[in-house]
Amino acid sequence: MTKISLIVLLISLLPLKAYTSTDETSQFCERDCSMEYNLFKTYARQGSSLANLSMALMNYLGHGRSKNFDLANKLLTRAARAGEPAAMYQLAYNLMFCVYIVQDLEKSLIWFKKANKSGVINSNRFITLLNRTLNIKNEKTKSSMKNILSENVDAEQRIVTSKKDKDSIERITVIQQFFWSFILYNAELQACYGHCIPGSSHTMIPVIHVTNEKILLEKLNKIIKNDPSILSS
Repeated sequence: MTKISLIVLLISLLPLKAYTSTDETSQFCERDCSMEYNLFKTYARQGSSLANLSMALMNYLGHGRSKNFDLANKLLTRAARAGEPAAMYQLAYNLMFCVYIVQDLEKSLIWFKKANKSGVINSNRFITLLNRTLNIKNEKTKSSMKNILSENVDAEQRIVTSKKDKDSIERITVIQQFFWSFILYNAELQACYGHCIPGSSHTMIPVIHVTNEKILLEKLNKIIKNDPSILSS
């Protein structure tokens, strides 16, 4: 089974363990996360794409319910189609690295581009890599690079916060712990249809990454470096 980790939109800095049992998930919630999940469910029905993204992550990780990857994929896709930037990035990432979903680099590139347009700066490096990979003429080399991207063998959990300044430039601040309640407030605001107050400038937006990502990308860059024709593509 592919192991996963949580990370914010741009960078990972703080390692945490991947919790799954009832006692361990309490470290992310007041009790067993079921209350938080049900609240997200309510906000999602009221139109919150952030709530759908949160429920997707909770289904991947088994927070507040048993793990359900099929449902997680549906909720993630729904949030991405609704224009949630982190969901676009997560869906693109899953499609690229074959995380609980069939690998599809063409679709991955499309979603990374959408995420990039929505301000997810970390999408740029993957867009460049995918463009080079998809433009490779040698099918054997292209297949080899696709296989490398699906080598998801290890994971750990990392959470950081994102903040947007007045120029909408994403910045990163490390915290020591993460709770789903951090997102509930903003999901509730997003679900509000009238007389809503502005959202908080400090919103936790975790996404799942594989922890051997650096190793996989190094392998790909080695192939690219040894084949100048890829760089010119």
